[in-house]
Amino acid sequence: MTVYFLPGVGCDKRLFSRIQLQGVDVRYLEWPPFPEGCTLAELAAEMRAGVDVIEPHILAGVSMGGMVAQELALLTTPQKVILISTWTGPSEFPQHVRIGRALHLPNLIGSFTMWATWPFKRMLGERDRATDQLLWDMARQQTASKIKRGIQAVLRWQGSRWKGRLVRIHGTNDHVVPLGFPVDHAIVNGSHIMVLDRAAEVSRSLQAAIEA
Repeated sequence: MTVYFLPGVGCDKRLFSRIQLQGVDVRYLEWPPFPEGCTLAELAAEMRAGVDVIEPHILAGVSMGGMVAQELALLTTPQKVILISTWTGPSEFPQHVRIGRALHLPNLIGSFTMWATWPFKRMLGERDRATDQLLWDMARQQTASKIKRGIQAVLRWQGSRWKGRLVRIHGTNDHVVPLGFPVDHAIVNGSHIMVLDRAAEVSRSLQAAIEA
């Protein structure tokens, strides 16, 4: 079985560097350019070429990657979509996200503000120095403008139209995407970056989700 992984906004395939799976053909999709005003459906259309639609496959995405995976599923018809630390639509947005959308707070994201506020981004989850450095390196290489446009696209999203199988893996201590909906695999005390700091547990849940 081939599983295509989509990272979160501001991240690349290194987000999955600690995930260990057995008997799975793992492939990683990279983000295309994010034009001004882009939508998640448009990003999915750009990424479709990276998926072999002839062969059976699974799409798995973290955070924004999970939302784009739901849009991509409409184009590639996977056997299932695995959602990690993500939403299926605006109805699941918590209050702080709704407030940020109303105040257009993503417009404030820039190179300086990303650098200046990075030490305070414990909302993502507590992490060691190596994990923090990895997250910063990915964010810096993805660029602040790309992160801003990605978040803006998330806040414009109308929600998933995918009617196929969904498997949800979520942390109980996720402050970015608070757990307030049913999931199939709950990672106790897992944060928004649990694919890095709780990789062994997430790997086990992923293996079970793929094989189910």
